[in-house]
Amino acid sequence: MAKSANVRSLESLREFRVALIKFIDKAKRAISTSDSEVSHMKIWIESNQPTHWIRQIRKGEELLNQAKSELFRATLSQPDNPRGPTDQVRLVRRRKEEIEFAKKKLEQTKRWSRTYERSANEYRGSISPLSSSLDGSALKAVAIIERSISTLEQYLSAVAPSLEPKTSTTTSTSPSISRKGEEETEQNANEHANRNSPVNKSDQSPDVPMEPDE
Repeated sequence: MAKSANVRSLESLREFRVALIKFIDKAKRAISTSDSEVSHMKIWIESNQPTHWIRQIRKGEELLNQAKSELFRATLSQPDNPRGPTDQVRLVRRRKEEIEFAKKKLEQTKRWSRTYERSANEYRGSISPLSSSLDGSALKAVAIIERSISTLEQYLSAVAPSLEPKTSTTTSTSPSISRKGEEETEQNANEHANRNSPVNKSDQSPDVPMEPDE
């Protein structure tokens, strides 16, 4: 047996439908933005950063070779200097440190890339039910609400038969009532007249034959 609906405000139902549509739209855009950021981060950590640090390592090796060449020339040009070419020695040491730093960053990038891949997979698994609900259950709910609103609007727009006064019946009965009253009045008048009119003796007793005179 179908249960009766307890709808107290059709306008509230319309407002809820609009709010639900806005929520679905905002949620979808938020998920799309989040997915885009996840993809950009994946490209950055798996492609851009490794490429950057590999380039820094190669650049550092070139600069290191230049610093070693300068150190070699300075050593040849100052053979009697007891301190040696200290500036060139510091430069060679700095270039080596820069290369080691770039190599460490490259290794960290590869490690973070693997960790990020696992985190991204967990994120996609967690957000998938929400995406499915927005495309399935939520849109289905909007359709159900729209059908309900349409049904209620049709129900409310149905006009019940108006209880108008039966003028034809009143008109037809009025003369009958009036005629009946006239007939009753005429009958009462006739009866009253009969009671007050003189009565002939011939009408009251039967005819009696008269005896002849003697």
